[in-house]
Amino acid sequence: MMDTDEGFKNTVTVIGGGIAGLSSAVFLAERGFKVTLYEASPKLGGRAYSFVDNTIGAVLDNGQHILASWYENTFDYLKIIGSFDKLSFQNQLEVNFADQNGMIYRFKCPKLPPPLHLLAGIMKFKALGSKDKLALIRLVRFIKNKKLTRDKLSELNTDKLFSMTGQTERLIENFWKPFIVAVFNASPDNTSALLFADMIRKGFLEKGGSNLVLPNDNLTDIFVKPAEEFLKSKNCEVIFKKRIAKIIIEGNIITSLLDEDNREIKSSFYISAVPFFEFEKLFVNELYHGGLETSPIVNIHLKFDKDIDEIFSERFVGLLGSEVQWAFKVKSDQLCLVISAARKIAEMSKEQIIDLAVNELHYAFPRLKSAKITGSRVIKEMKATFIPNSHSISARPISKTVIKNLFIAGDWADTGLPATIEGAIKSSKTCVNELLKSI
Repeated sequence: MMDTDEGFKNTVTVIGGGIAGLSSAVFLAERGFKVTLYEASPKLGGRAYSFVDNTIGAVLDNGQHILASWYENTFDYLKIIGSFDKLSFQNQLEVNFADQNGMIYRFKCPKLPPPLHLLAGIMKFKALGSKDKLALIRLVRFIKNKKLTRDKLSELNTDKLFSMTGQTERLIENFWKPFIVAVFNASPDNTSALLFADMIRKGFLEKGGSNLVLPNDNLTDIFVKPAEEFLKSKNCEVIFKKRIAKIIIEGNIITSLLDEDNREIKSSFYISAVPFFEFEKLFVNELYHGGLETSPIVNIHLKFDKDIDEIFSERFVGLLGSEVQWAFKVKSDQLCLVISAARKIAEMSKEQIIDLAVNELHYAFPRLKSAKITGSRVIKEMKATFIPNSHSISARPISKTVIKNLFIAGDWADTGLPATIEGAIKSSKTCVNELLKSI
């Protein structure tokens, strides 16, 4: 053990109570470690939290999260804390889209081995023409047959990959762009071709990887409260509204931390689970050299004066040709609209954003004009994720650091995944495994 003092054996301090920090603490507590988690805000969960909104009169999720059937680390976490049964799994991939003329397009993959299921689904997807479908098949084959090495892909952004494989404008707008913006919170020219290719392999080329998984409860009750209760049952401690102010390092070992009240904190190991823009304020430059940039997400919650089930029958719909990419039905009288990669939109006032979103929604679903909006809430996450462009590949740090008892967790760490819940939890599991190796 790093610390020879018997009082600190099997102790870990986790800095940051987002999903990466929470899952780190849970995985460690399950293995018998005494964990203390410090969170600077009054809540846990990071972007995956819920709150009561008095204007709408409901519990709102901070944002909408769709999981994928290959999220094995996320499922492990939820099974440990006891909320795995609050997820709903698709039997086969199915997503509906609406364009700005009110036309609905259904993308549904039959139960066939991959990638045949994708090809069959694409052939029936009426938002694309024959040239578009052939171009999509060409790109999938290009990735499947590894026409470019991983090193070459890591040098490109996805727009270049699209040019190399002759992707049509309609295909990009009606299929690839909705997929990329949803998964990466970035446009194709700001998305690494390597990350994109890996997501195509996981989502469409590996067996059982393409189906979507939807939460059946609010985010706090799925990801946060059960974790907090689990940690309490394991005699671990969660400390809110307490910021870590200083790291004391001697040689290549952290000897202690100081909080904002100058109180000393000591343990055997330390896991940093703060975002990259907070990490660089706390730790030496050798651990993170910069290079990552943030990308915002805007969520618009709308409450209507009547049930809209007959007008909006699906749980979620992609909007084609719109500034709003996705609309989720939260309740029978409530929608949440999502705008990712929202740099320009986030600069607008909340009133302007609501007007824009409602207009786009009415184009896609004209019958919604008959439903009066009785409440609204705009949530701007200005630093929601990092921009996963080709430059980000070399900027993301590995979990194990040169400081022997320090490990980095977070969706911005080098997980090989975009900034998703699965990426955050995968990083935390990597931290725990590396920590165990060092004992």
